[in-house]
Amino acid sequence: MRDCKQTILSTIPDNNCCSHAFMHVILALTSSVNEKNSSIQINSKPEILNKVIKIVKNFYPDLTIESGNSFLILKGNIFALLLDSNFSSPALSSFSNDCDRLTILKTVFILCGNFYYNQDSSVNSKGYNLEFVIKNEDFANETTELLKEFGFELKLTTRQNNQIIYTKNSNVICDLFVKLGDVSSALEIQNNLAIREIRNSANRQNNCFEFNLDKTINASNEQLTAINYIINNFSLDYLDENLKEVALARIANPDVSLNDLRTILNNKISRAGIKYRLDKIIAMYKKLKGDKK
Repeated sequence: MRDCKQTILSTIPDNNCCSHAFMHVILALTSSVNEKNSSIQINSKPEILNKVIKIVKNFYPDLTIESGNSFLILKGNIFALLLDSNFSSPALSSFSNDCDRLTILKTVFILCGNFYYNQDSSVNSKGYNLEFVIKNEDFANETTELLKEFGFELKLTTRQNNQIIYTKNSNVICDLFVKLGDVSSALEIQNNLAIREIRNSANRQNNCFEFNLDKTINASNEQLTAINYIINNFSLDYLDENLKEVALARIANPDVSLNDLRTILNNKISRAGIKYRLDKIIAMYKKLKGDKK
């Protein structure tokens, strides 16, 4: 599966109001703020830190940036950044524009989202699962409400002291990816679903064929046993002409279905008629065998 988070991150701008919404989530979930020392430390992945650096350079060029592979430290007049990103307020009340609120949802997924998918039918597949794993209960409740605003009803549960917002509905996952700006992942999921359905349909048809073949073989074996018993112990003439015709056709074609026997007999007898005659031979065999005993 492609990197959906990287794709979604690329849709977040570096130089407009949505950038502040992005920073609100970054500061709320990944930072430690030291107002006394006028510094902010942000711990995250390099691609997210690179986005933060671009935003800071665009809006707050006077801030000093110290960066490592998994962290960066902002020093200087950090209060303008905290104010613009509504650091001390809940996201839902701080940002009213739809684009800002969507950016918040995108950023929460980038930081806390997981998407699991297993196409390999040879293992114990759990199928599709998309979830947000959030430690802060208030932020999890906000995220749940934000998802509802955009038309997504996900379930909320608790796992190991984390709040888990999740869905296993592939259609919901596809729609959510489209909303978050990753159409390619949605298309990939739909393509995999189509392939899986084709494979499952083929398996069902194959299983049905094998089941019918087994039935045909088992029935044919029973018929042949009855016919051979009568011939070996009483001769073929023991059967009347109607039964004899079907018996000879079955002996010559031991593996074919009743429909195929009908074709071999030039459709002179219906499938039901052939079955009736073969069943009559079997009943005769069972009676004769009982008498012989």
